[in-house]
Amino acid sequence: MTWGNDVVQWWASDEGWRVLTGAIIPGLAILVAGVIAALIARGSTKRLLKHHDRDALTSAVGAFVLAGRTAAAWHDHSDTERRHVDELISEAETRLRLLPIPGAALAANWATHQLESMKGHSSGFRFQAQQTLGDYRDALIAWSQKPRAAKKLFGADLERWRYETDETAEPPAEAPSVPASAYASASASSSAEAAPEPSPLTTPPSASVLPEPPATTGPVRDPALAAALAAAPPPSTRTAASPAIVDDAEDAPRPMAASVVRERIDSTDHD
Repeated sequence: MTWGNDVVQWWASDEGWRVLTGAIIPGLAILVAGVIAALIARGSTKRLLKHHDRDALTSAVGAFVLAGRTAAAWHDHSDTERRHVDELISEAETRLRLLPIPGAALAANWATHQLESMKGHSSGFRFQAQQTLGDYRDALIAWSQKPRAAKKLFGADLERWRYETDETAEPPAEAPSVPASAYASASASSSAEAAPEPSPLTTPPSASVLPEPPATTGPVRDPALAAALAAAPPPSTRTAASPAIVDDAEDAPRPMAASVVRERIDSTDHD
């Protein structure tokens, strides 16, 4: 407590009062004034930037709405006007994407897709193009008033369009590749199954035909060979000797008359 009393006595002294009024109070005043000035400058800067972003957003939305009116009657304009509108759309899209506003990219994507849709419907579906233009304008104005509601306003349409694009651009499923060795083995097995099995030649054991000498159909140039062929006997079919057939009829008993058999039976009974 001694040092506390010493500090209080020092503030009450002339020297302490001079330090308090000459250095501490002015320093605190300068610090508070600096903080207040920084807050005021920050607020004014934020308001200025917000106003600038608001002007840029309004001009971009106005350019998109003007392009939408032209796109609704796209086929009624000349090629020069169409090129001018395309340049206006590209510039407005770039400016909108560069804005530091939540949902600017979603709004730009949605607006460009709607413009392309209105261009396609302007030739035959004029009523549908005008109806799309009204919804297009109302959605952009609602987003410009509440930029953070971009996902709620444009998210469903963007997801639906992305799903439709993926369905149309999906390639057909490729057939699984089969190696060439599998094709070769499959063809070899099919050919082996299709080929008939060789049947064994059945020749009767009684006669085996010997092969005949080849007949000469063309003229023989060698005179000695021609004379030998003329003197040779004509070819004949030779048959192998068949095995001898044993006749068992000689060993069989001769037939007897019925009276003889009866006499033999009677003589046997008497004995």
